[in-house]
Amino acid sequence: MTPLYLHGLPGSGRERDLACRPDLAVLDRDAPSFAQLANRLPPGPLHLVGFSLGAAAALRLAALRPDAVARLTLISAAAPLELGDFLPRMAGAAVFRAARSHGQLAAMTKVQSVLMRLSPGLVVRMLLRDCGPADAAFFAEPGRRALLSQIVRDGLTRGRAVYLRELPAYVQPWSGHLAHVRCPVTLWHGSDDRWAPVDMAEALATRLPRAELNRCDGLGHYTTLALVLPTL
Repeated sequence: MTPLYLHGLPGSGRERDLACRPDLAVLDRDAPSFAQLANRLPPGPLHLVGFSLGAAAALRLAALRPDAVARLTLISAAAPLELGDFLPRMAGAAVFRAARSHGQLAAMTKVQSVLMRLSPGLVVRMLLRDCGPADAAFFAEPGRRALLSQIVRDGLTRGRAVYLRELPAYVQPWSGHLAHVRCPVTLWHGSDDRWAPVDMAEALATRLPRAELNRCDGLGHYTTLALVLPTL
């Protein structure tokens, strides 16, 4: 079974370095639509490993190509917003609200890109402002903070097209895809995740036909990634 990593947004394959798994192949998501991306998947069977909004992309691909996707591992998964009252408790709520308008999202992304170029430290501080204790301690190490800065920069520059395409798709209703995910799904989620509240994973587990949920007590968004990815 071929494992493929799907990074978060804004993010990049450098996320694997946070978990010391640079060997894990990254799925190139540079396609005009999910349908076209699904048609470009390599021959199966595939094991898609999705982190954060990459988990949402992995679910869509599994629904579109059940013949190719044999397994899903979803870490700190972002669930469809229509499944619960998640948005007020999400650290990136303002970005998701902006994503409902193409003009607002384009303007916000432009500002983010300029800030990332002029003051990357400020962007990282803003990103980590509302994170929980576990993630705060994890990124207290300067090397990890520098790596997070590179990850966000990648997502807003080289990965900008994917960001602008997938984020608006995420904020629109898409829970109807879940019933078409036929493969086994393993969910890993931190109990103190401030970007994707843990009840997102609970909602996914109740709606996916073959799902198993593993709660990681006391961990956050990125610390769950750092725990799980080396074990795959």
